[in-house]
Amino acid sequence: MRILVPTADYPPIEGGISTVALNVTRELAAMGHEVTVVAPRFPGQEAFDAAEPVRVVRFGGYGLGWLRFLPMLAATWPHVKRSDLILGINIAYGGVMGYLARRSRGVPYVTFAYAYEFLKFGRNSLPGRLLLATYGGATSIIAISHYTRGQLVAFGVPGERISVVLPGAPAPAPCSDTALQALRARYALGNDRVILAVGRFIARKGHATLVRAMPGILARFPDTVLVLVGRGPYMGDAIRTAAELGVRDRVVFPGHVPDEDVAGLYQLCDVFALPTGQDANGQVEGFGLVFSEAHAYGKPVVAGRSGGVVDAVVDGETGLLVEPDSPGALADAVNSLLGDPDLARRLGDNGRRRVESELNWTRFTERMLDAVGAAS
Repeated sequence: MRILVPTADYPPIEGGISTVALNVTRELAAMGHEVTVVAPRFPGQEAFDAAEPVRVVRFGGYGLGWLRFLPMLAATWPHVKRSDLILGINIAYGGVMGYLARRSRGVPYVTFAYAYEFLKFGRNSLPGRLLLATYGGATSIIAISHYTRGQLVAFGVPGERISVVLPGAPAPAPCSDTALQALRARYALGNDRVILAVGRFIARKGHATLVRAMPGILARFPDTVLVLVGRGPYMGDAIRTAAELGVRDRVVFPGHVPDEDVAGLYQLCDVFALPTGQDANGQVEGFGLVFSEAHAYGKPVVAGRSGGVVDAVVDGETGLLVEPDSPGALADAVNSLLGDPDLARRLGDNGRRRVESELNWTRFTERMLDAVGAAS
């Protein structure tokens, strides 16, 4: 099958939607499909594109905001006629592109749904009506969690047209003991226990709650360090909070780190924690890919009970869910794992088995194609 994937989110852009686009296109290519990705142009991407198993067509003008749709349309349209299916990885760009292609050329398309990309619009607003029309014309709608499906239904999309397909994680990339020791030295971790969080510093991720939980964790386990991988607008607030609480020397802010270092940090951490919640605009996690990534390495997870995270982390089975914005509850959950290695190992092993059998990109792509076939 010839599959066209026009997307505004693709490496080097970071984030969950970019991760979906990259892994799904790789899986489709591995299954023998002919895949063309139309993505924003950034300097230095030539080597990356050449190494991918798909054809990557780049368009300029990413910095134009919503107007980037126009150069994206110009780059996509020559490939529409010869395509059998269009994947709308992001509804406002690839989804609308698919809607136009179906109306003018009869090409079927699939749309994906996460959460905030449609929740930020009222269903009766002009953008809301456009998105509803786009969802309505899709052959299939893939929601990444039951929470997202429920929000789509409330938005006005018929429930029978939505398939819930839980995303997952790539296979782990194990590091040698020598590499892990070098990683500990690089980030000044010594031989301490490591609590890891990976994610952009935005309000809903809960970095501030993690930092505020550290005094309670250090009171029981003083040989513990918190590593917050990522960057974003709330990073400065987290650094200031750590200083105010007197735990700045126990919190590491490495910013953006190479993928191989992220893999190593997943492997050496004792607990992965990110107390996700809801921000002032009602934005929540549609699923939380980093939780599956931690599970892939057999790590126990502590997460905030919100949005689609309850699909990513099975409370008491693969991790522990706590109420967001509760440093005390978070500290208690982390301490229970640090103080009970058998519990931590059991949750981590359960998480790894779930990734191996269910929450991985091969199963996600297979189920997505099954949903497309069933709807055709």
